[in-house]
Amino acid sequence: MGPYTDAITTDLNQTVISNGLCIGCGACAAIKDAPFSMTMNAYGQYEAHAVKQADGASVLASDSASKVCPFSGEGPNEDVIGLGLFSETCNQKVDGLGYFQSLYGGHVTQEGFRERGSSGGFGSWILNELLESGVVDHVIHVRPTTSPNSENLLFSYQLSDSPQKVALGGKSRYYPVELSGALKQVRETPGRYAIIGLPCFIKSVRLLQQEDPVLKERIKFCIGLVCGHLKSSGYAESLAWQTGIAPDRLKRIDFRVKDNTERADKYYTLAASASEEKIIPTKELKGTDWGAGTFKYKACDFCDDVFAETADLVLGDAWLPKYVHDPRGTNLLVVRNQHLEKLLHLAAKEGRIDISPLSVEETLISQDAGLRHRRKGLSYRLHLEARAGRWTPPKRVSAASRQIPRHERRRQRMRIKMREISHSSFLEAKNAGDLSLYLDTFGRAYSEYKKIRPGLITKFIMKLRKLKQKLAGNP
Repeated sequence: MGPYTDAITTDLNQTVISNGLCIGCGACAAIKDAPFSMTMNAYGQYEAHAVKQADGASVLASDSASKVCPFSGEGPNEDVIGLGLFSETCNQKVDGLGYFQSLYGGHVTQEGFRERGSSGGFGSWILNELLESGVVDHVIHVRPTTSPNSENLLFSYQLSDSPQKVALGGKSRYYPVELSGALKQVRETPGRYAIIGLPCFIKSVRLLQQEDPVLKERIKFCIGLVCGHLKSSGYAESLAWQTGIAPDRLKRIDFRVKDNTERADKYYTLAASASEEKIIPTKELKGTDWGAGTFKYKACDFCDDVFAETADLVLGDAWLPKYVHDPRGTNLLVVRNQHLEKLLHLAAKEGRIDISPLSVEETLISQDAGLRHRRKGLSYRLHLEARAGRWTPPKRVSAASRQIPRHERRRQRMRIKMREISHSSFLEAKNAGDLSLYLDTFGRAYSEYKKIRPGLITKFIMKLRKLKQKLAGNP
């Protein structure tokens, strides 16, 4: 045998990758002598692929890759990571929420941030605040991709070192991205960094920090985002195509253009080619029901972290009755870091932000659907995979067939079906140049999904739950 081999002795190939559970975060491709590289598959999802390795480095690198993968189960889970990071400074821990010092709802009053953001403006504001106060030298965030690329990707993780560049990373990006390129830049460029990302991405950074002292020393703050799931590039392309801009012409997309005359959850989608721009109410576009899970990564169905439990600060939409009628948007904040807590208090005192305390119950209710999907729903999906003889990562819930009522079990199975057919039917539509192949196929499945109704006993239980929420002040 020569000095190089195609055989990669790593469990990731047999477990995570072969079972379609790679989230495409890029952690395994960011380590030294990485045994994997990140490529975009036909469905528009990043996934890890084995690369040739020197015999002497292969086993060591492959072992490290397993330890930093957020879905391998080889590294510590969110509870263990959180215990090490926050148990001494956070006085509370709640299942589904993790450790926390304080919980807030609010928005940025400092000019421009709320207007440019998808919600209350805190995403760009907190990164800008850390940069301008001199606490960090760079931020690692998702920005529109300006340089030409062979795959026509619209967004990527990039490093920013000025308020002007930070502003380019505002708004929600329902789009595939990966971290390996940006993290290699961090390794090459001394300085202090803050990073923002989805729960599994932040977990992968924490796992990388345990293996890489340079990343541990340089990445000072991890900002998390409350997460529903990650989309493939097909989601953006499908929305744009419905406005009249075909996938090969799409150059720019804004998933959440605010309508300042309606509720916060009513917004528009903007798609643009090189020569035209279209904007349409998102509710008029098919495939935008988040619960349906179109273009979702399979890995997202095996994640149990909604509130980015390993992040220093978590941001999301405050989907609560007292906020949802403000079309300008309101953020939910979960704070786990003392420096960031002090930063928020100072800014509030100066009138640059407006925040109010939230209760634990309000915080959980704001993400009630996501928590149910990633707890009881996950338990049932684990059961389905076990019954089919497929590998799944260890989770903080156990596989069970009857944790949820019959109608919800049907809904879970339909969500899996819609996730799968959205990818396959859209690829077929792109190859044929006929959008109706996707719309018709998905439309039939979605109609079946919407017809699923609970039985009488379940309806009674649901009424009791709503009554409880109303009594708690959350009708």
